[in-house]
Amino acid sequence: MKKMVNIIFALNLLIFCQFLDPLRGQALVGPDRNTLTSPVDIPLFLAGNFGEPRANHFHSGIDIKTNGATGIPVRSVSDGYVSRIKVEAGGYGKALYIRHPNGFTSLYGHLFSFNDNINQYVIAEQYRRESFAVDLFPEPSQLVIKKGQIVALSGNSGSSEGPHLHFELRETQAENPINPLVRSIGVKDEIPPVIEKLYVYSLKEHRDWVRPISAQLYLTNGTYRPSVSDPIPFDEISGIGIETYDLLNGSDNHCGVYKIQGYVDDNLFFESCLDEISFAETRYVNSFMDYKFFMSNRKAILKLFIDPNNQGTIYRFARNRGRIELKDKKTFKIKIVVEDAAGNQSVAVCNARLDTAKFRHDPDFLPVYNAYFNFAESNSFKTDGLEVILPPGALYDDIYFDYTVSDPRPGSYSPLHQVHHSDVPLHLFYRLAIEAKNLPENLRTKATIAQYLGNNKYNCLGGTWEGNRLVTRTRNFGSFCIMVDTIKPIITPMNFSSVAELKSLNNISFTVKDDFSGIQSYRGEIDGKWILLEYDSKNSSLEYPFDTHRIKTGIQHKMVIRVADQLANANSYTISFFR
Repeated sequence: MKKMVNIIFALNLLIFCQFLDPLRGQALVGPDRNTLTSPVDIPLFLAGNFGEPRANHFHSGIDIKTNGATGIPVRSVSDGYVSRIKVEAGGYGKALYIRHPNGFTSLYGHLFSFNDNINQYVIAEQYRRESFAVDLFPEPSQLVIKKGQIVALSGNSGSSEGPHLHFELRETQAENPINPLVRSIGVKDEIPPVIEKLYVYSLKEHRDWVRPISAQLYLTNGTYRPSVSDPIPFDEISGIGIETYDLLNGSDNHCGVYKIQGYVDDNLFFESCLDEISFAETRYVNSFMDYKFFMSNRKAILKLFIDPNNQGTIYRFARNRGRIELKDKKTFKIKIVVEDAAGNQSVAVCNARLDTAKFRHDPDFLPVYNAYFNFAESNSFKTDGLEVILPPGALYDDIYFDYTVSDPRPGSYSPLHQVHHSDVPLHLFYRLAIEAKNLPENLRTKATIAQYLGNNKYNCLGGTWEGNRLVTRTRNFGSFCIMVDTIKPIITPMNFSSVAELKSLNNISFTVKDDFSGIQSYRGEIDGKWILLEYDSKNSSLEYPFDTHRIKTGIQHKMVIRVADQLANANSYTISFFR
């Protein structure tokens, strides 16, 4: 009887799987575009799309071009209410979240300003909290929005590299960004993806010391192929990577692709699809692409194999985690199908064959190491003046850990510790402790662990003291030392050179620069009362639009600007003026 039950269960499972198979690649995510209006009145041309590989994250929305200008009206795509407003110097800058009754939330980022009702609410909260940076959650009944209503003007705030509108759709309950181009936002796209190169990686032991073999691909009669017919060499255990990107009508920007499928002799062995990405797994982008290549070339090679500690959910299918294992030298066919969100497809085909002689240790990758780190375990390395502790899961794969030490950099208070290689990605923070050498007691509060980036440039990581060791957390390998910062930030007027000019200006702006650790805090006051200074970190600027409701005219005023860096070096600027 038990055997019969197992057989029936197996048959039902087979029928269920056959029922699901036709739906592969046809996931419908997000609200139907017929129920939404466009977020802007101008034609939709994109500078970036959903899932595009970026440094340390998948792009979680689409970047809509605004003709290189700010001030384009931004409309709510559907009825709803403002559920969140976030204002910050970096990130999305001024960002608006609207929750809709269909289970989705729309986000509008890098804005120049909000509409009058929203703006009044935000400014009131900023003054109440005495902070430019705010993260607000209005009540559902407070800021009700209608479909098509103008909610903001497009801008260039935050970490934007140029004027545009960042737009997202998120599944409200899970807060996961979903691909709006699949069925929610209509963008003209008649151009199939481009497949430039195919790479073959050895996945055997010591694979980090073997350079991948590449083949340039050319579009011939509708299919991408190598220029020569000779089979591409494979190792006994190999993985495939491709250089690929998507193009959309009206834009020359290289965007990300939606779906990748890999076949060996027409048998599917790999499929990835960018329908939805959770923020908890967005850093897996560093494992989805060849991180070393990306760091050197700022271009992505997307991998059709999955690293042991890559737990991302973009993978729909991966036989043997995409690892292709060969035992004989029989020629076989590799086919790669790349698709964009509009359904345009490109196909690359090549012959391949086992040829282990082509996979030799690269002379640039010397087999020298200090320890073997297993990705699934806690790993530590200790030596004179340095301690490194990685928690389990910090790595995407096992590594042969490499450490070297060199003489101190000018102005540093420790040797320069080379902790493995900066082109090897980490998923989690690890503990880094460095012992100070000859650091005067009076400079301990001004000391920081700094990552040396080359060309006399550093990234300040901060740190806390444990005896004579400075300890911090980082998710980067690289070169580290102890530096000090005793120099105050510099505050310089931008749009005026004399006090008399302030009588008629609508706003006053300053540059605020710090030579090392970076701006940590700032505060502006007029006549002893807090004022709303808008901080733009990418332009190192502070701006105050004169508030006629709060600043009286016909009298003398005193303005004070105070700025401090991450190591509490502070400076101030004071000016008296007449309005």
